Amino acid sequence: MLFGNRMRTLSLLVCNSCLCRKVLTMVRFLTMDSANKQRYEEAVGTLNTLQTNASVLQQAKKIRVGQLNTNVEDTRKYLLRTGISQQMLDSSLSAIHVAGTKGKGSTCAFTESILRKHGHRTGFYSSPHLIAVRERIRIDGKPLSMQKFTQYFWEVYNSLAAQKEHEHDMPPYFKFMTVMALNVFIKEKVDVAVIEVGIGGELDCTNVLRNPVVVGITSLGLDHTSLLGNTVELIAWQKAGILKPKVPAFTVENQPGDSLNVIRQRAEAIGCPLLMAPNFEEYKWPDGKKPILGLDSQVQTLNASIAIQLAHAWMNANNNQTSEKSVTHEIPQSTVKGLEQVKWPGRAQIINFSPQLKIFMDGAHTTDSIKNCLSWFKQASNRGSTKRVLLFNSTGERDPTNLLRPLYDAQLFSKVIFCPNIASSCTADQSNFMVTADQQLKRTAAHLAAWKAIENEPTSCSVHTFPYVSDALNFVKELSAVEEMQVLVTGSLHLVGCVLGLLDISEEDAEDS
Repeated sequence: MLFGNRMRTLSLLVCNSCLCRKVLTMVRFLTMDSANKQRYEEAVGTLNTLQTNASVLQQAKKIRVGQLNTNVEDTRKYLLRTGISQQMLDSSLSAIHVAGTKGKGSTCAFTESILRKHGHRTGFYSSPHLIAVRERIRIDGKPLSMQKFTQYFWEVYNSLAAQKEHEHDMPPYFKFMTVMALNVFIKEKVDVAVIEVGIGGELDCTNVLRNPVVVGITSLGLDHTSLLGNTVELIAWQKAGILKPKVPAFTVENQPGDSLNVIRQRAEAIGCPLLMAPNFEEYKWPDGKKPILGLDSQVQTLNASIAIQLAHAWMNANNNQTSEKSVTHEIPQSTVKGLEQVKWPGRAQIINFSPQLKIFMDGAHTTDSIKNCLSWFKQASNRGSTKRVLLFNSTGERDPTNLLRPLYDAQLFSKVIFCPNIASSCTADQSNFMVTADQQLKRTAAHLAAWKAIENEPTSCSVHTFPYVSDALNFVKELSAVEEMQVLVTGSLHLVGCVLGLLDISEEDAEDS
């Protein structure tokens, strides 16, 4: 009996000891997680001090298109200060470089997904981010962890800060992120890095890539006209600046104006073999079944086709197969999986927030992309008696009237909401020092005035403005408590990011919504 009691006591002690170890492990994990988050937020706060893009762009507006700019040379200088010479970049990083006005981010996402499904270790650099700046640099499809982002950030930042030649000798935000991304991809030993151009191509700091394996140019249109030129032909010249001698490039036939001829002329002058991505219907799919794309929009077939060519051109080069001028038509199952399982938040994305509230989001910000967004929304939403609401904002020098007219002409919305890209509880990741809050509120007023000017006569559509995205969302939630609502959020990727952040939907949650 005594022996039995001692055994029970010993068992309790062992159980309590195990429980204590589990509790201590949990406490250490939470403490470490909290410390990692704090260090990450400190890194993001320091990164935000480099947000001088507005002044850089303002200065760049004075430069005539085609004139020499030090952007690429400066990027090369800062890379060298982190220990990466141009020669090291050329020899150590196998890259795919993508420019375009519309769909370049989606094309990169498709490309990365295809390559990953084929078993390759991928890096992916894109902009802007929606919720967390970590999204801009991805390894194997996942944003850098807080810990790795913090580690690489301080490695790069401290190296650059230690070698400053004068007080202001630090790269601005996007250039810093480019330098950091290239450091990450080389040190993480990725098989392939998919690099999205920031603005333009010729003068973009990502054009420090001298010998990518393959290049893509997606659909063109009018955007960033003060910097790139006010015609699609001038913009095409800038985008084609990423073409390289003997490096195959892919684009699509359906380009506006004479822009395709401009791309062809530059390709010929540079000595770049330019190829056309086939129509989506021309591919030979496994079992004859065309895939259902992970990005639900008809326009995405163009982006998917370019992505197929980019991914297979890289794989062919990596395996020393076929000539550089080949176009892929036979599609293997791994490529289909990449197309179907791609995730790219904020583009043709649907969130079932509640039984009464469905939110449709697309960061369309040009007239053509707004029209494509509308086509997707009409097809994806349920008309019936459900009320539709538009939540809109646009940024920069984009003409509000041109963007809003297709949305007005559609006559879909019972309510229209304008607000700036300011969340009342905006995180450091989403801080934007490029414009003041007052400037953003003035932009909201301009949207309201443009909408009123488009209206020929009074309609049943009511128009509302709010100073914060959170106020706009609360208004919509209150409406949905009474009747079913479908909300289209568009005009700005930054607006979409604010909505996602306020809904507290992580990238993983969004994939399952």
